[in-house]
Formats: sequence, C-alpha cells, structure tokens
Amino acid sequence: MTVAPPEATLLPHQQLIKQYIIDHPHCGIFLGVGGGKTFTVLEALKAIRPAGHILIVAPVNIARSVWLNEISKWNIPLRTRSLITNERDKLLSRAKRLERYQEVFTDPPTMYFINQDLFHDLVENMPTTGKGRNKVFHWPFQTVIIDESQGFRNGSSRRFKAMKQARPAILRLIELTGTPVPNGHLDLWAQVYLLDEGLALGTSMTAYKERFFLPAKFVNGRPVKWDLRPGAKEEIYASIAHLVMSTENTSLELEPAIIQDISITMTDDELEAYNDFKRNLVMDLAGEHPGEPIKTIVAKNKAVLVNKLIQFAAGTLYTDDKHNYRVIHDHKIQMCDYLIRNTDGPVLIGYMFRSDREEILDKLTKAGHDVRAFDGSREMVRQWNAGEVPVMLLHPASAGPGLNLQDGGNTLIWYTLPHALDHYIQLNGRIDRMGQKNQVTIYRLLTQGTHDMRLPVNLKSKAMIQQGLLDAVFVDAEDVTALMGDLHADHFNMADAL
Repeated sequence: MTVAPPEATLLPHQQLIKQYIIDHPHCGIFLGVGGGKTFTVLEALKAIRPAGHILIVAPVNIARSVWLNEISKWNIPLRTRSLITNERDKLLSRAKRLERYQEVFTDPPTMYFINQDLFHDLVENMPTTGKGRNKVFHWPFQTVIIDESQGFRNGSSRRFKAMKQARPAILRLIELTGTPVPNGHLDLWAQVYLLDEGLALGTSMTAYKERFFLPAKFVNGRPVKWDLRPGAKEEIYASIAHLVMSTENTSLELEPAIIQDISITMTDDELEAYNDFKRNLVMDLAGEHPGEPIKTIVAKNKAVLVNKLIQFAAGTLYTDDKHNYRVIHDHKIQMCDYLIRNTDGPVLIGYMFRSDREEILDKLTKAGHDVRAFDGSREMVRQWNAGEVPVMLLHPASAGPGLNLQDGGNTLIWYTLPHALDHYIQLNGRIDRMGQKNQVTIYRLLTQGTHDMRLPVNLKSKAMIQQGLLDAVFVDAEDVTALMGDLHADHFNMADAL
C-alpha cells in the first residue's frame, strides 16, 4: 500500500512570503524562528522554476538534513546533491569534494548543499579563464539561498568575502533568518550588502558606521564600540524596507511556549568559593586523591572570568586549556534527573561546555536514563522525531538552527543559557515551531547568586533590539496589492529545474 505524501498547504503569511520571493530576485526573509521558511521557499521555487543550479548555503546540520527532509516530506521532484556528505550521509573526503565541485559544470539542474564554513572553499575552487582585466570567474549557481544569513554578518570573514566575489554572477539571492541582528545593528550591514551590493547601507562597514553610528568607546585612540545616532534606527529600517520582509506567525493556534526559570542553590561553602574566585580571579582546588598537589586556577581577565563563573554555576571548572576539568557540584544534574522523571515524553537538554555534556551523559546514564548526544546525522533526527531518543543533548552552536525536532518532544531544558541571542532563539525554535502539536515547556536552570542570573536579562535586552527590526519591516495582508504591483520587468528565463 502506497502512502500519499502530506498535502502542501501554505498558511496566509506564507503565501505572502512566497509571493514576495517571486517578485523580488534579491531579498531577505527575516521570519521568526519556526515559521516554516524552508517549506515556503521550496513552494516559491516551484512557482519560479529557476534555470540552472540552486545552491543552499547553510549551517552544517541544516545543509545535511533539513532541506532534504522537507523535500522528501512534501515529495518535491528535485534532483539534490550534497557537497558535504555522500549518499550515506558520511562526510566527503577532500579529494571527493573537489571532484564534486568540477562535476557541477556537467550535472543537470540540481539543488546543491554546502555548509557556511566550506563556502569559501567552493568559491576558491571555481575555474577562471583569462588574465588581468580579462579574467573571468565561472560560477554555475544562478540561484543561491543563504539559510541563517546571520552567519554572514561579519564583513571581514572568508565566507563573506567569497560570497561578495560570487555575488555579481548570482541572478537570484534569498537570505533566510529569524535572528538578523543577534548582537545589534552592526550585524546588519554585511547581510544587506549581499542583497544589493551596498546601495542601501553603503559599500563598506566604515561607511555604514559613519552614516548611522557614533563611537561610544575608545581604546588607544581607536573606536571599539559604536552606538546608533539619534533617529538612525528608523532610517536603517526605511533604507532596507524594499529588500527584506518579515511577518509574525499569527496563524498558529498553539499557546506561546511556557518558559519556567528553575532556581538552583549551591551550598554556603560552594557559594563562598564562587564569590572568592569572582573577587580574586584565583582559586585553589585540592587534589582529588590523597597526595595530589593543589591545582590553582587563574582567570587571566574578566572575559575569561565570566566563562569560568558560568562553568562554576553549572558544576564543573576547566583546569587547563586541554579541556581537563574538575567537578564542583552536581545540583543542575540532579534537577535534570527530577525534571526528566516528571516529564511525559522525550526531553532536549541544551548545554554550553564539553564538560557539561560529559557529566550529563555520565550521571544521567548512571541514574537510569537513556541519554544521547546529538551527532548531526539525519538518522538521529529521524530517531528523535520517531520518539526513539528519550533524552538528547544539543549544543546550540552546532545543532540549533533549522533542525525540525517538533515531532519528537515538547520539552527543552537549558542546562546553561548562552550569551548569543541567536543560539537561544534557534534552539528554542527546534521544538517551538510549526507542526508542534503540544504545549512547549522550556526550563532554564539558573544558579542563585551567580552570573547565571544575568543571562536572561542580557538575552531579553538583545531580543528587544532584534524585535524592533522584525517589526519595522513587517508586511501584512494589506500590502499584497502593493507587492503584486512591484513585479520586476526583467524576470529570468525559467527552465524545468523543478
């Protein structure tokens, strides 16, 4: 018996986004996490029918699984090929990857996938002909989609410079992100530059800063911190309104996720040791076994100190630069054990440090739980969504963006909150997204009297900045007529690539 694929149905806000993509060859879709960006773009591509190859540039786990899973789920007739892994989802060797780069020029129309870290390698290995002013760069991907475009926010990075080189040969560029300004408005310039090559916000970061910002802090006579000029925020939003679209996900009937902060209490001795370390930047740890010498831990500066204080609050402390660590306490692990035992269904645990992962795996396994660390594979995504993984550990930097995990569970425990807003939003959005059938609960474990207590405040402050941008470029149903009237006269020739 053949099971029919699920019916592809776009929600009203997705219909708007689809039309916007069709009408705007170079655009940014700044859609909140969990809004179904991948599915919507695929539907737009079906309508556009772009000629030639399509390249998806994304964080590695998205490039390895998310798009392929959506294509399979909706039975979309697309030829796909990865420039990261083989057909068995094993990483390609360097030689095999270079071979695939060259095969692109003889392959039929295909959707290719490459991770953001390897994008510069792809560009550097594209052929060129001629010399000097007659040198021609050959780029075979007419359509490029940058998924999680905030990964290109650094205008000095190799990946940005590589995309800048390829940009003139790209006929259609789509940027997707739910977190366009995770660290403030300076993050915006590079992403917008790739859309219009500098027309809206300037051709350089220096020009962008001089136009919209004032230096707020100097070191050795050089500005190292910038604040927006009065009125600059509104001017930035107005300048990019024709390039980017955002919409709130108002069509979902699910209640917002329940976020519950759980207080973790250290003993008086542990808290005293924490405060001594915070004041003096030095801590002496007795040997774990008789006769072992005292281990002295030194925080060389305040930045190092903050990380070590967060480690301390979580229960471990690195003792050297080789990831050796000492266990200080296990209060958060005990709370994880309690929450898992009192949760109906699988649980995700977000962690920040390798020492946390090792201790969680060890202690919770000994407590009788089936705990596994996410390995980035499509198979593990399938196992989770099938309910075969009771407890899964994820690091937001490597496993957060784009993964569809809403079918496997609806509970997330933040063992340690991150500094980065995009890491926080993205990992929450793995289960709090379209398709989730149950109320989502997010627990945040916060150790009282420690730096943990500052992290929710910092994240909220950054979120307010980002939400301002998303709201400023909001497009609602009344804008459909305007969008339809803004069709470009130079639509490209469309082949049967889809």
